[in-house]
Amino acid sequence: MRRVTRWHSGVVASIFLVAVGFLVGSAALVVAAMVPLTFLGYAALSSVADPASAIALERDCTPATPLPGERVEVTLTVRNESDRTLPDVRIVDGVPDELEVLDGTAREAVTLRAGEEATLSYALRPRRGSYAFDPTWVRLRSLSATAVSTDAVAAGGDDELECTVPLDGVPMHRETIPFVGSIATDSGGPGYEFHSTRDYQQGDPLNRIDWRRYARTGELGTVRYREQEAANVVVIVDGRTDARLAPERGHPDGITLSAYAGIVTTSALTDVGHNVGVVGLGVRGETPGVYTGPPAYVEPGTGANVGGRIARVCDAIAARGSGGDVTASGANGSSGAADAGSPTARADGGVETADYLDTLLPPNTQLVVCTPAVDDEIVDLGLELRRRGYPLSVLSPNVADRDDVGARLAAVHRQARLERLRRTDVPVVDWSPDTKLSTALEHGFGEVIR
Repeated sequence: MRRVTRWHSGVVASIFLVAVGFLVGSAALVVAAMVPLTFLGYAALSSVADPASAIALERDCTPATPLPGERVEVTLTVRNESDRTLPDVRIVDGVPDELEVLDGTAREAVTLRAGEEATLSYALRPRRGSYAFDPTWVRLRSLSATAVSTDAVAAGGDDELECTVPLDGVPMHRETIPFVGSIATDSGGPGYEFHSTRDYQQGDPLNRIDWRRYARTGELGTVRYREQEAANVVVIVDGRTDARLAPERGHPDGITLSAYAGIVTTSALTDVGHNVGVVGLGVRGETPGVYTGPPAYVEPGTGANVGGRIARVCDAIAARGSGGDVTASGANGSSGAADAGSPTARADGGVETADYLDTLLPPNTQLVVCTPAVDDEIVDLGLELRRRGYPLSVLSPNVADRDDVGARLAAVHRQARLERLRRTDVPVVDWSPDTKLSTALEHGFGEVIR
């Protein structure tokens, strides 16, 4: 707590009025000198409460355990716990140094009556890792602003973000395997949606008998439903060095966003019953059950073991993210850096990686490629796989979303690459990280999983 001398003019005014009053013999001027003296007395006697005892803070982060690159909404509630009005309360929340505020503000100045609350809200977008909030700085001033008290107050609720590696909206082609899932087929059998009826055959289950037909005609019939089958889906996540570009320093880069898109897509497809696997470009598998590679590969399947392997591959990819050390302003084509598991800068790089995947992927596998599309090699790989008969969809986070010349040029090249894919009837979602991924997928594809 400290005192601020703010009323020098009041002292000067009092001395001046008293001096002039005695000189001219005016009692009114002497009495008038009491006015600035009153302000001086009030300022000397005013006090301010201790912030730690007068202010209670509660922080809420939604979500508190985000995926890399996911937007986090932070709300800080400030409550006056004292029994008097606090005329000037100034708050600065302890945002982690590694993160920057995207929207809203982490600082505020308010007046709080006894028991009153105020809130401030802002948004963050963390990269992979753990982030601890610092204590919130609170400064209280008296009404005269001469008494000032400042303290760091710990907020209740969420005090850290743990950013680690479901979702509707991924388009599925009709190639399926005989396993009950979420894609309706053209054949009748076990399922939920009515398909047709046929004459009863010995051994048909009783719950499939058309009793209405029997009551109407006296003949037994069996109800057939449209079969629901599951697809073999492999999500290819771009973790190559070339993809390590970010719109601005401190923002999630293409590797981080691709890992985020990959993990939520695989989780969603698993939730609706598909057999899901993953290919991690740029990383080696170091977990039992994961092909070492490069690239790392988890074959399609279901269950907690498969999900755990997929999560570890995506987490290894997210760990390669630079956190925005390289901006998209210089991304006007391939960066020329080839690394383990990437289609190299040579003309046959996409063919070599496609050959490797061709030996691993089961028949009728559908592919979803998560890539920022910042170079031609990843597009060449996708087109090569498409030529080999693999149904392909592409989810591309936009890391060239800036208004400078370099970023605009990078955006032009990126759109040209996406257009190459679209011309071969490949569904493409151009996802801006400022938009919810589920919303982007729903607007980007006509057919979505429900």
